[in-house]
Amino acid sequence: MGLEHLLARYGLLAVLLGTALEGDLSMVLSGVLAHQGYFPFPLALGAAALGAFVADCCWYFVGRTHSERFRSGSLYRRVGPRIERVARRFGAWQLLAARFVYGTKNASMLFWGLHGLPVLRFVLVDALSCLLGASFFAGIGYLVGNGADALLGKVKRFEFVLLGAVVVAVIVLLLIRGLARRRAPPVDEAV
Repeated sequence: MGLEHLLARYGLLAVLLGTALEGDLSMVLSGVLAHQGYFPFPLALGAAALGAFVADCCWYFVGRTHSERFRSGSLYRRVGPRIERVARRFGAWQLLAARFVYGTKNASMLFWGLHGLPVLRFVLVDALSCLLGASFFAGIGYLVGNGADALLGKVKRFEFVLLGAVVVAVIVLLLIRGLARRRAPPVDEAV
């Protein structure tokens, strides 16, 4: 059963859960279904914004409660300083931008939790961000209405091509890495 069928069958609850678990595509589909008359657009917008807000708060509180564990990890030591420079430049308003930059939303929520952004400030900025994001994505779905099926079909095909390219790239990199290790001269243990 596809995401669109779940949203149509379970209505606004599915919009809320779908947006919390998946994100933008659920918001777009909620707008499409509102256009098709399954539920009123303002309710779709509210459910989508609330779902996004709940998910964001979860990521924020994971960062807030596991700060030391994340900061001591090797990944954070490598990329943390770069992220911190961007955060210093834009401040908490980076949360708004992350809503529209694919792949950065959850990491941003986690980051601000790690860095102890005050809860009230997080809630206010993120609630605005969720409302704007839901308005944008659900609005797109509502505007494209019936033509969304064709659009979503093209997106799904592109995702499969992209996934295939990533799999091939990983395999090639692993092969290169394996060949490089075989050809590397042995390390002199006496040194």
